[in-house]
Amino acid sequence: MLIRFSFKNFKSFKDENVLDMEATSLKEHEYNLVKTDQVNLLKVAAIYGANASGKTNVLQAFDYMKKRILVSDDSKKNSPIDEDNVYSFMINNEPISLEVEILAKNSKIYKYGFDVLKDSIVSEWLYIKKINKFYMVFEREKNNVTMKSNNKISELANIDERTLFLNIYSKIDKDNEDFNNVYDWFVNANYLDLGNPRFEDFINTRISLKILSDEKYKKELLRFIKTFDSGIEGIKTTPNSLEEVQNNNRVVKVELIHRGDDNELKALPLELESNGTRKMFHLFDFFMDALRNGMVLFIDELDAKLHPLLTRYIINLFHNSETNIGNGQLIYSTHDTVNLNKETFRRDEIWFTEKNRDGVSEMYALSDYILDDEDGNNKSIKKVRNDATYNKDYLTGRYGAIPVLEEFQISHEKQ
Repeated sequence: MLIRFSFKNFKSFKDENVLDMEATSLKEHEYNLVKTDQVNLLKVAAIYGANASGKTNVLQAFDYMKKRILVSDDSKKNSPIDEDNVYSFMINNEPISLEVEILAKNSKIYKYGFDVLKDSIVSEWLYIKKINKFYMVFEREKNNVTMKSNNKISELANIDERTLFLNIYSKIDKDNEDFNNVYDWFVNANYLDLGNPRFEDFINTRISLKILSDEKYKKELLRFIKTFDSGIEGIKTTPNSLEEVQNNNRVVKVELIHRGDDNELKALPLELESNGTRKMFHLFDFFMDALRNGMVLFIDELDAKLHPLLTRYIINLFHNSETNIGNGQLIYSTHDTVNLNKETFRRDEIWFTEKNRDGVSEMYALSDYILDDEDGNNKSIKKVRNDATYNKDYLTGRYGAIPVLEEFQISHEKQ
């Protein structure tokens, strides 16, 4: 699970910002938490803000970190990593700095991060927490690596300046629990950019072959869809076996079975279903992986093409311990103010991004926000109460992070 994610000098974020998933001392919606012996963690974080305020950049910072870790230097030519426009504040030649604190396998807590400048690794570090204190697993300055144990370190004399040590050593010493715990955590974390039309096209053409080979999976998928579309009676696939699909260029046609007015069953191609139904159909695997296996799922624009009640349904899947059996986490950006309320969220689950006049973004939680008093200052140190109307107050600008709109007039002169 993610405890906290900090990032600096990434796109519109110049200063260090922290997405903190450790629960505060608030006594509200305690079923929204995963309670462990070491730390209590939030299951959901919703990020609000105006267009171009930096919401997407928060999620992309994590995606960039994951890609840097999982892609070795030899494969970078074919990597999806886009180095353009990740450095927005290069006046002082400052590197991008990224760090996560995670709760990994065997309840071990790690802190891992790196600094990268113009595609070169400036520094990198991994620490493990023992009895409330972090101890070094390794530290790196440029190409010099120091480990708590020099086991197999001689094999890394020529470490490439563009490749992360975590990537290299997890492959060299496959029995090293600390390296593998952290590396595997990043492998299992997912980022879905639903605001990107190309990525959405990819998602909408992705069909898991388990729908052909696993009848239990198929029934569970149908049961999931029927929870929000009761008119669906079944799922039909063509071909209907793995052997046949191999001879059909791995193309699978999916139809959803509906019961018509005449009580007869009729098949409707998946591509003719509503956008919301298709979106939920294709996101099923990602939701189930997170819920069952305790993965972290980052989603940009989760609510796009979804009714607010369907968005709330997804949120409740993660909040509910009976469905979130693996303690998965959902972190997403949104403009959905219908669900911005005290009935759905704790105050520390609600986050805002705001960009100032210099184009610099900052992120803050509703639980930390200090309200201005009647004189327009914050000397009273008054925080948001848990009985506030979050969505109404947000839309009126009380928490910031909303667009500043100016009047637009159409010229009466003919062009």
